[in-house]
Amino acid sequence: MRRSEQTRAEDTLLRDTSRRFLEDTYAWDEGRSRRADRADHWRFAAELGWFALGLPERLGGLEGDGNQLLSILEEAGRVLHDAPLLANVLLAPKALSAMNEAVAIPLAEKLAAGEIRFAYVPDGSVHLSRSTMRLEGRSGVALGAAEATHWLVAVGSRSVDGASLLLLPANDAVRRTDFRLIDGRSASTLHFEDLAIPDDAALARGETAFRLLEDLNDRAVIGGCAEAFGALEGGLGLTVDYLKQRTQFGAPLSSFQAVQHKMAESFCEIEQMRSLLLWGAVALDASPDERAQAASALKVFLGREGLTAASRCIQVSGGIGLTEDYRIGHVYKRLQTVAALFGSTEAHIARLGDLFIPSTPPA
Repeated sequence: MRRSEQTRAEDTLLRDTSRRFLEDTYAWDEGRSRRADRADHWRFAAELGWFALGLPERLGGLEGDGNQLLSILEEAGRVLHDAPLLANVLLAPKALSAMNEAVAIPLAEKLAAGEIRFAYVPDGSVHLSRSTMRLEGRSGVALGAAEATHWLVAVGSRSVDGASLLLLPANDAVRRTDFRLIDGRSASTLHFEDLAIPDDAALARGETAFRLLEDLNDRAVIGGCAEAFGALEGGLGLTVDYLKQRTQFGAPLSSFQAVQHKMAESFCEIEQMRSLLLWGAVALDASPDERAQAASALKVFLGREGLTAASRCIQVSGGIGLTEDYRIGHVYKRLQTVAALFGSTEAHIARLGDLFIPSTPPA
């Protein structure tokens, strides 16, 4: 991906600004989910332009590219940010771009200002009756649904004919099961019980919705992997600093060859993931096949090599790496969570097989 000198300078400024903001206002600590300034953080993020960056100019946005959007998610992952940035930085702008401008522009303005929050609600077993416009079933795991003002609900994503993408205001009439994931983030499943849906709630239906849902799911995978990459890179840096300070037999642990080899292996795996992430950034705006290949390749690499790299960091950290008040264990939990969301490693291996080796019809 060739980028002009000016664009590279803008990329560096965005990343540096994001990192300083997150390190100054959201430095990791075990009890931070109970802090009272989360609303202030969200407003400050809006003022930095994070939520306007992915919106097209016709909706009043900044029309940033995939590399810039993913850099925000990487830096958020580095400090193990637990607010639902993924849906609002990467997914909601794509959904709004598919809407009628008369409806999309007011929502885009409020998103850019941080006045509303979106949650992406993946398909579980949700069904929409086209004749009665009533919604039934249970959703998949939705990050930040309890904090959201609007839900992007995927329906019938396994079938072209039954696919729909709905935009619903957060509704007390919907039964919601809230819980914490192992990495500390809030998530929910939504239970729809004969819920009446207005006609204008359907952003897309049929094949158009099916393609849009594929796009949103791939974006969720790539964005989640960007967060995981930031967490993993930050975890490696934390571990290397620890090894330089910790001594054993009168020498720093970083001087032991076996430890050096383990960290070198993790470094190489992280750099390979960085290359895949660069592909993912380009693929966000590429053909559907390339986007799907990049998303699944990232997810498989994270579920295997990424988790292995994180486990080595825990191993060389010794007992402290397993404690709740040390960050590296939480990095591993974040990677485990991302690996489980939006399709398992095994499901994406199978998908890659279908993408690269198309099935041949029987003779």
